[in-house]
Amino acid sequence: MIVTVRPAKPADAAALVAHLKALAAEPGIDIPLAPDEVTMTVADERELLEEIAGSPRTAMFVALGDGAVIGELSVKALSSRRAVAHIATLGMSVAAGWRRRGAGAALMTAGLAWADAHEFLRVELYVYARNTAAIRLYEQFGFAAEGTRKAFIREGDAFLDDVVMARLRGAAA
Repeated sequence: MIVTVRPAKPADAAALVAHLKALAAEPGIDIPLAPDEVTMTVADERELLEEIAGSPRTAMFVALGDGAVIGELSVKALSSRRAVAHIATLGMSVAAGWRRRGAGAALMTAGLAWADAHEFLRVELYVYARNTAAIRLYEQFGFAAEGTRKAFIREGDAFLDDVVMARLRGAAA
């Protein structure tokens, strides 16, 4: 199956909301979002995508498989403050049936190319400590673990750790 990646556009709003709802409903999913917390409407998502389209500080990409949205990745500046304007945060998700098939790698390639072109020196992300497949993927793209946030995520009655990872570009690496 062929996966393609392109910048997200407002016409993707309904598919992205459906993707998020499907992820949140997935048992044992490694995102800190419960199904009842997915409150973004298609109109909200469309408005967000319109804002992102013209921004030099934020980008969103979609992965397409069989003509449908099967994943997404966002990269956004941590802040506009000069002291940390060189830092971007990255978040990504891939639909269950498309994991370990290259969609994540394709999204990472596009997102990091955008971050590099926009001169972000540091890209950071947060990942559940138990999500070893994602951690391996991030390591393949130059991310290194910088620390563990103990009991950071609540899942029912359990408290889970997450890992802070970052990739430094160029001379800072």
